[in-house]
Amino acid sequence: MGHHFKKLLRCISGKTRLVRQNNQLIPEVELTGPALLPKVIIARYFMDRIQPGGQIIFRSDDIDIPWEMEHMCNRLGHDLMEVGREGKTYFFTLRIRGREDRLPLQDPYRLRLSPQNTIETIDVAPPGRLDGPSGLPAGPRRLLDE
Repeated sequence: MGHHFKKLLRCISGKTRLVRQNNQLIPEVELTGPALLPKVIIARYFMDRIQPGGQIIFRSDDIDIPWEMEHMCNRLGHDLMEVGREGKTYFFTLRIRGREDRLPLQDPYRLRLSPQNTIETIDVAPPGRLDGPSGLPAGPRRLLDE
């Protein structure tokens, strides 16, 4: 079962790119997958591969994803730094915290949805320009194991 799950995540990770924000490159992952696989499971898989202090951006057009991301960050103690929206697509910027640095768990019934900033994205790289030999973004550290 684990082998099939890794193979599925490698397929999904083909929709990953690097985004430059504040003079750093941040991986941006599109949360797509089979209907029965919750998007937060895919997000958690990638979050577990980011070093503490690192950032990751998730994008999704699922209408329930803002609440799911809010609750997942609350449960895991990571920072939900920014929520952006372009049309029907949501963008979530998270900062990963180490185990000893996690935020305290809040009452889930008192959580408020983070405000959504209206954003406009522009893709300036030609297709395939950021892709490495395996189809994943080129860079010093890969998100998935071989």
